[in-house]
Amino acid sequence: MTFTSTFLVSNIHCPSCVTYAQDVLRDISDVQSVQVSLIDQTIRVKHAHDKTQGVVNKELLKAAFEVQHVSTMGEGGVETHAYDVSPTPTDASVSRSRWFMSRAQRKHIENCKACQSKRERSSAIKRSWAALSRQRRMDTGKTKPKDNDTARSDDTLGQDQPAVINIDGADDGQEHGKYVAKVAIGGMTCASCTSTITKELTNLDFVQSADVNLMTNNARVVFLGNKHNSERIVEAIEDVGYEAFIDDVAPLVRDKTTSTTESEEHKVTLSIEGMVCGSCVGTITRGVKELPFVRSVNVDLVGNRGDIVFEDKHNLDAILQKIDDLGYDATVMKLEPTNAAARPKVSERTVQIRIEGMYCELCPGNVVSALHAGLSSASGTTYTITQTPTLRDPFITIVYRPSPPDLTIRSFISTINASDEALQACVYHPPTLEERSRRMQRHEQKGILLRLVFTGVVAIPTFIIGVVYMSLVPKSNPTRQWWEEPILAGNTMRIEWALFFMTTPVMFFGTDIFHTRAAKEIRSIWRRKSKVPILRRFYRFGSMNLLISAGAAVAYFSSLAVLIMDATSPKNVHQHDSSNTYFDTVTFLTFFILIGRFLEAYSKAKTGNAVAMLSKLRPSDALLVENATPNHEGHSQTNMRAIPVDQLEAGDIVQIPHGASPPTDGVIQQPGTFLFDESSLTGESKPVKKSYGEQVYTGSVNVSDPVRIQVTEVGGTSMLDQIVNVVREGQAKRAPIERIADIITGYFVPVITLIAIVTWVIWLGLGVSGKLPRAWIDDRKGGWPFWSLEFAIAVFVVACPCGIGLAAPTALFVGGGLAAKDGILVQGGGEAFQEASKLDVIVFDKTGTLTEGQMKVTDFELLRQREKDESNVDQSIILAASRILEESSTHPIAKAVAEYCAQEAAGLQIQTEEIKEMPGQGMAGRFTVKTDTSVRRFEAAIGNERLLESIDLSRSSSDAALPPAKVKSKVVTQDYYLEQTLQKHQSSGRSTAIFAISPIQEDSGHGPTSQSSFQPVAVFAIADPIRAEAPSILQDLRQSGLDVHMCTGDNRTTALAIASQLGIQIANVRAGVLPQDKAAYIRELQGVSESEKSSKKPTRKIVAFVGDGTNDTPALSAADVSIALSSGSDVAITTASFILLNSDLKTILSLVRLAKRVFLRVKLNFAWAAVYNLCLVPVAAGVFFPIGANHNHGGWRLGPVWASVAMAASSVSVVASSLALKLPEARWRK
Repeated sequence: MTFTSTFLVSNIHCPSCVTYAQDVLRDISDVQSVQVSLIDQTIRVKHAHDKTQGVVNKELLKAAFEVQHVSTMGEGGVETHAYDVSPTPTDASVSRSRWFMSRAQRKHIENCKACQSKRERSSAIKRSWAALSRQRRMDTGKTKPKDNDTARSDDTLGQDQPAVINIDGADDGQEHGKYVAKVAIGGMTCASCTSTITKELTNLDFVQSADVNLMTNNARVVFLGNKHNSERIVEAIEDVGYEAFIDDVAPLVRDKTTSTTESEEHKVTLSIEGMVCGSCVGTITRGVKELPFVRSVNVDLVGNRGDIVFEDKHNLDAILQKIDDLGYDATVMKLEPTNAAARPKVSERTVQIRIEGMYCELCPGNVVSALHAGLSSASGTTYTITQTPTLRDPFITIVYRPSPPDLTIRSFISTINASDEALQACVYHPPTLEERSRRMQRHEQKGILLRLVFTGVVAIPTFIIGVVYMSLVPKSNPTRQWWEEPILAGNTMRIEWALFFMTTPVMFFGTDIFHTRAAKEIRSIWRRKSKVPILRRFYRFGSMNLLISAGAAVAYFSSLAVLIMDATSPKNVHQHDSSNTYFDTVTFLTFFILIGRFLEAYSKAKTGNAVAMLSKLRPSDALLVENATPNHEGHSQTNMRAIPVDQLEAGDIVQIPHGASPPTDGVIQQPGTFLFDESSLTGESKPVKKSYGEQVYTGSVNVSDPVRIQVTEVGGTSMLDQIVNVVREGQAKRAPIERIADIITGYFVPVITLIAIVTWVIWLGLGVSGKLPRAWIDDRKGGWPFWSLEFAIAVFVVACPCGIGLAAPTALFVGGGLAAKDGILVQGGGEAFQEASKLDVIVFDKTGTLTEGQMKVTDFELLRQREKDESNVDQSIILAASRILEESSTHPIAKAVAEYCAQEAAGLQIQTEEIKEMPGQGMAGRFTVKTDTSVRRFEAAIGNERLLESIDLSRSSSDAALPPAKVKSKVVTQDYYLEQTLQKHQSSGRSTAIFAISPIQEDSGHGPTSQSSFQPVAVFAIADPIRAEAPSILQDLRQSGLDVHMCTGDNRTTALAIASQLGIQIANVRAGVLPQDKAAYIRELQGVSESEKSSKKPTRKIVAFVGDGTNDTPALSAADVSIALSSGSDVAITTASFILLNSDLKTILSLVRLAKRVFLRVKLNFAWAAVYNLCLVPVAAGVFFPIGANHNHGGWRLGPVWASVAMAASSVSVVASSLALKLPEARWRK
């Protein structure tokens, strides 16, 4: 028996309430389905047992839903239960402060978007997720009001329809799932900040992973549940003291085979806030790697992000919880399976339009009415308004299928503008990740600069009073004596009061950012719910913020203690001592630290501007050609007008003037030849010729006559957008050498803290025991304890893990930007740079890599056919079948054969039954040829020599082994004419393709068919010219110490002929290999050589592979460094560590040189930062203090003020060293 219970709930406001209700009732086993209505505020639950309604009611009340009435209907419509529920406070209390709310109210507000927006509205955050949230609801075909304002707008339009969501249907899959949130974060200064943010986010139960990028000030967070969890991510980041804004929230495409995708590996990109130095990165990396399901962790200090590969997407919550336990905030920016296939393009488009000029409550309704009235009459137009505008939120979201010219984005904008003179509509684009990053960087720089200016102003009188008068002016000077007079209380001198009043604002304003972050870092590991082991809390904690905060706090509060001691001592007007406090030290220390932080923030922003520079290549306006119908001469009478690029639709015709860049990707739509400079994209300075129907890309420049193109890509799918994405992803991948920084910085702060304490104890012990002359303390109050503190403060201040943490990321960011300018995309990130810098062997594919890839059939020969043989076929049938087979392949040889056959066999039609690809061998299929007198069926195959063996073996035995690559096919050796024909072409360096046929005979009565063996009947000879620059480039690579190899699936004779022209040794040529054999050859080269086997410590060779085809994918995956040409297939490019956007092999030489130069700079940065700390920490601790010391005064030491100067110079010098790569003389040679 099935029961249906209806619960009247007064506080269901918005879709977030619907989602929350589904989450609450999901785990009740007896619940069969749930339907939630936003309009009548009811929850309908179907269940099998009568008592389940009480369980559901109890769970709803626990979840802070205000259930007013419950009614249960049995089968036949008989009401079994009907009762009221005790009322609870309603919406009116939402505006009260959370401190005065009941637990139920607080819990409701935490899960209700409508109530949250009433309490505290952040329009920027709301807009960023609102469009995406409604994008997913668009798929259900139902329009739901987002809040009460929207509901009222719908009411005025007569569109009050229930919005019902079925928990068992497809809607559940739409509302619940995995999301990727890109979060812009402000306030991060070093790796410790990223660690803090990552820890904070991973502590959230719904977050699966978080990658924080210090350089780009963003995080990528993958989370489960509903989209509104992104706001909880922002709150978590803000709770640890950083600013956060949602840049983008997108659902991950759920595979139909959920059980498979849930268990497969996933990669999550997180934006991590709170990292300030390398110790933060190390903390996150080590902590996340402790999870058993995590496969790899890459945390980017410079970009404030991290990439984590893990098993089972549901483990994302545990990862985010872990990062939160470590004390950092992480936001999911992106989550996807590691083997996600390319997603099909969606024909629908979702746009968000901002409407300015609405002045009354009727305006939003008038806008929607105008759209319905103005566009509904257009034939074939379909669109859905998924977000209606309000006065507070003047944005309308529309989902539509573009149908130019009737329905375009321009139609919506013009209709809105025409509805009222006061209205002005425009397409709204939330700020990109880079824009938010730059905004946060400017905000950070502004905050530091404000504190720097304030501290600088205070430092001037502090210097005059505390240094000039107290050290440089004679004691007999009346002004100095006036400053040394005690006033106000006790024996406290006027100068001490002055320094106290000037230093206190510096202590609590100038250094507040350090105190706040240090406190939050400590609190995060010591809070009650922290999962950090107790012992680890004592030897892995803190960051640069803690060291600075501790140094300033020790100096200030120790000085304050001396001030209090003086104030409480008897007044002595005759005592004139120098200032006994460190108040001036606090001011100068803060001043120099802020100078270093400002220079570091400014320089760090410069290292990560590669993506921003690429984005600037995209123009903002376009010349739209209206009513363009070109005639046979390419001319037509049309009108042109300038419009914003975001108003273009696929299929529009735009004019590209001379010297302008295409606004989007498109194809040329007029006859003639045009030149486009693609150097900004590919690094190739020579203009590229383009003609009718060829593709042009945004970012290139038209250097010829004006030309018209048809728009093919809109909405972030252009080649430039793909380049930006690859550069952005590559910057987030860390080099293995950065693990050294993780290890060092993980223990850096505790070790420095221990050294500072030990330093203070040692000097205190030496002083108290009488080992040191009493004159050294200068009769200061506080005695030896106060005097010894100066050494401890200097140790706190001088140590700087920031330089170690920035050593690799800054150099790699600069190197990636330089590579992108010259047409090299570093998809593998820091690891690819590190491997490329120590290459031993480089392996080239032949076709399309060492050759031009422009293959053409030079010869076509029919083999001798036996008389009255059923395998005899006409030449036209051979060419037609070959064309059909080869058109199904992407191999360059197949394309050449298909092009040749299409010209020679035009007009003949044959029926195709089945086509299959035989990897590394060729293509095979079944055909039917109908003529006026007969119908013939046959099997045909075309490919290399191994194909002849495999197609017959596959018939006889599925377990039959194929012959080795170096062994000629028996079919070839048994046919003398075929063998001589192949030898003739292959010895000339031409590739060959053999066409074989096998007739299919049908028995009478339509019984089983009988097949004869395949007989080769024709041979295609294909020539592919060697690239002009290939011989010289290979020679340069050999001279640089690399061992050059060639590995190809072509036959050995042709491969050796090509190798001899390129100067490649015969022993370094592997021919006739299958795709998996290429990977095996790579692994063979990676093994220990014979000479190394006798050594005690055998080493593994670093091997690079250069290819462009789909059959190169296994080799690209097996190689340490994989390099793909941009002309290659998408699969090959996805696998590659480096992507070359031009086909010039000189780029490979440039890549090798750049990698060596960048990684040399990384090593220099590490060495400098390490030596810097190793040398200065002992100096600050007073190791050299005995030098120059005597009984009257101490020797030389590094005071806290100069220690702060040294600390600031450490990180600034590392960043400046990385930026030096940009200097012209530091660029690699072409």
